[in-house]
Amino acid sequence: MSVTKEEVLKSSMKLFKEHGFLSTTIQDIAEDCGIAKGSVYKYFPSKEDLFSEVFDQCHNAYFDQVDELKRFPELSPEEQFLQQIILRFRYFMEYKHILVEFTELPIQQDPKFQPLRHKVRGRLIRWHKECLTRVYGEEIYPFLWDLVSIYRAILKEYLFWIVYEEKSLSLEETARFILDKLNVLVKHMMASNLKPLLKQASFERYLSWGLEDRQGEREQFLTELFREMDSALNVLPSGAKHRSELKEVYRFIQNETRKAEPNFPLLQASLYFLEREKELKSQVIQLRNIIYSGRGR
Repeated sequence: MSVTKEEVLKSSMKLFKEHGFLSTTIQDIAEDCGIAKGSVYKYFPSKEDLFSEVFDQCHNAYFDQVDELKRFPELSPEEQFLQQIILRFRYFMEYKHILVEFTELPIQQDPKFQPLRHKVRGRLIRWHKECLTRVYGEEIYPFLWDLVSIYRAILKEYLFWIVYEEKSLSLEETARFILDKLNVLVKHMMASNLKPLLKQASFERYLSWGLEDRQGEREQFLTELFREMDSALNVLPSGAKHRSELKEVYRFIQNETRKAEPNFPLLQASLYFLEREKELKSQVIQLRNIIYSGRGR
């Protein structure tokens, strides 16, 4: 019996979610798929590689759900922010063995996992920045990065209590409590004479997903990324016509990225088009952040 890479990932996500990284073996995953252990290694050279891809897919799925909240125009920015906090707590509780407990595991030091961790952290920081700006407006810009830092610390602390003391805190009440305290904090910052402590430069390492020491190798990194996307496009499980459309958009992105003055609106629309394909999503997100890292977005 043969299985696809997606089926191996599906079984892996289920077992990592239920039992965690340490308690799940490649043999467990193979048995769940109904295949020999060696067949798993055809797709993933190690359990660390497999966990890394599951970790990435979990975050992609989380952000897909977050984006769905934007499709409810009847919700005010503050209510959307509240629902996003609740969603974060609920999702991270459900996938705690993958999204929370990895910080205590040896995989933290895995050379392939570290760049992925930087990437995810950068994506979360960008999202927090967008949420805070949407709710509080441009007047918070002087203190934006201090607020991002404080908000991240609050989320992390309360997530710990929610994950490991599930019966002690209500998700809704905790989210409203956090939002109320943020409102008070923002008002205080706006009224005080204190100078902000943090600047965007403090977060650049994560906003550029750990690539700050590779800026001189940007072209090489883009070449490697485009090579990965080429390979993914060639084996994409879709019809010939749709694959041809995707390749045309992909070629436009390649050409536009190399220009001194790219057409950013068209580039952004093209990236969103490719990002809808889950097999390309991770590469597209990396590509977008490389392209826009120098524009202060």
